[in-house]
Amino acid sequence: MSKFKVYLINPPMTVEEIYGKYSRLASFQPPIGLCALAAYLRKNNCSVEIIDAAVLNLSLEEIVFLLSKNEAGLIGIYANTANFHVAKELAGRIKTVMPKAWLVVGGPHSTFLPQEVMMTTAFDFCVLDEGEETLLELACHLSQASCDFSSILGLSYKDSQGKVCLNPRRPFIQDLDSLPFPAIDLLPDLRKYKLYLLHYKRLPYMTVVSTRGCPYRCVFCNTPFGKTLRAHSAEYVVDYMEFLSTRFGVKEICFSDDAFTAVESRVFDICEGIQKRNIDCSWYANTHANIKDRTIFKAMKKAGCWIVAAGVESGDSGILKRIGKSSTLNAIRETCDAIIKARLVLKAFFIIGSPGETFDTIDKTIKFSQKIKAHYPVFSLMTPYPGTQLWEEAEKFGSFDKKQFRKLIISTADPVFVPFGFTKKELLDKQKEAFRKAYLNFPMIVRQILTIDSFSELLKKIKACLFFLKNCLKREL
Repeated sequence: MSKFKVYLINPPMTVEEIYGKYSRLASFQPPIGLCALAAYLRKNNCSVEIIDAAVLNLSLEEIVFLLSKNEAGLIGIYANTANFHVAKELAGRIKTVMPKAWLVVGGPHSTFLPQEVMMTTAFDFCVLDEGEETLLELACHLSQASCDFSSILGLSYKDSQGKVCLNPRRPFIQDLDSLPFPAIDLLPDLRKYKLYLLHYKRLPYMTVVSTRGCPYRCVFCNTPFGKTLRAHSAEYVVDYMEFLSTRFGVKEICFSDDAFTAVESRVFDICEGIQKRNIDCSWYANTHANIKDRTIFKAMKKAGCWIVAAGVESGDSGILKRIGKSSTLNAIRETCDAIIKARLVLKAFFIIGSPGETFDTIDKTIKFSQKIKAHYPVFSLMTPYPGTQLWEEAEKFGSFDKKQFRKLIISTADPVFVPFGFTKKELLDKQKEAFRKAYLNFPMIVRQILTIDSFSELLKKIKACLFFLKNCLKREL
């Protein structure tokens, strides 16, 4: 297999396309999923290369030209819902120039809509769910010129008659520690990547995924890794952090896990390991409100964590129940209090426009956001994604067009889901009101000042403040 070359591509989308007017505050994060696939293929004697066209700002023409000058046994393209139109166009252009090339797509969009993807694109294959074992088995078949793909679990493909075949799903990998460290050495210079403006202390930074799957049942969250939590051991996580620090000089880590704190004993062990090895990394993590031992946040603080994000979603208990949140308002408040008492920066996610939302429930959310005293409250519009319960049921609760994939991005000013009882303008107006009331008050100003611990942090605060004042004070924003 050493002569069989696999190219893994992160399609080109600029921060302007993804974040719109918020691009100056936005992030450029590494395609860590492709790095995990590449490491697994390489471990099994497959030659592999990653093309992160997004961070390299490559055009579709440049990608196709690059591929046409090299022998590719298999070309894999990552696709989420927001960039699917780009992945689709790229696949079509590759097939026009390289008609014999084998093309495979993977990611959440194709995992949840494989039939549609295979019927409407130039892709030959679609990898579902986790990709490591399926992609390796596909590469082995192609390297041996085998055209029988019926035995490859977790694969969708077109047969010789053009019919879409959907093989049974592959069981999830249970022993995550058996996987090699992601092949971040195949990425461009790590200094090209950054988190949101106010969400990192130092560079270079790296995203780390220490768990797969999510045990919670929120109706708006798609989970291509399943609803059962699987986790790397604390030792593996600390080993990887040390590897990133010593080998690549990484100074900041963002744990992007859906449920980093779900196994609390593991988090305590990770924190202890970081301290014992004196790993010089500041880090970011997400948490669920249902924490049993809230001293966990003090342990995280001592181990270098400086910011924690909590999914609050709503300040109305009825809305929380309707969207599948298993937390109570009291549990959310206590967890947020514990984060702040641990002297951590608190980021809180809220959603405007949930099913059953009213002007009154949104007002409750705005008031609740002020009560928990988060440093960075974020108010997003409810957006149904493929693979979620809400995707299937959204039309029961409001207007929703399932074909508007390109609007399923952070910066949209044209909501794709509008609950009954609202117009788009009213929904956007309430979102703007939430931001204004959350940030334009004296306690928030004090909180921001107290978190400044360096000159670079001061400059970032000033930049963000000027942007906010320029944009978020405008009623027409």
